[in-house]
Amino acid sequence: MHKVLKSAALGLLAMTILTIGAGVAAAQEDTTPKKRLNGPTTVSGMIGGEAHDSYVIKARKGQRMSVQITWEKVENNKAEFKVSRSANFYGGEMVRFGQTTYLEDKWNGRIPETGDYYIYVVAHPTANYKLRVSFR
Repeated sequence: MHKVLKSAALGLLAMTILTIGAGVAAAQEDTTPKKRLNGPTTVSGMIGGEAHDSYVIKARKGQRMSVQITWEKVENNKAEFKVSRSANFYGGEMVRFGQTTYLEDKWNGRIPETGDYYIYVVAHPTANYKLRVSFR
């Protein structure tokens, strides 16, 4: 009986920790300004550490949007991006349509719904990057 109570208490503690952790992550606010992109464009930036660059672009249903990132290679640095429908970097998931290349430096997809799409850029440890967004 003592083992059952101990196991139940440990299980309850683990669930409490997970619930609190999920609440903190969901509550984190993204205060990074979103830079509005208009039409096909290329932007440059430098990012690294815990920071991220945020872009927002309007896309129409049926358009094919392509995003590509390149960066100045220095040692083992890596820049990457995600395309999301969420204005919050911390809570936003990558869109569930489109395809990413094996190296994760290109993405393209047919837009299912007209609206704003967010592109978030991160790098480790740092990177000077170019982000190209185009439509067909």
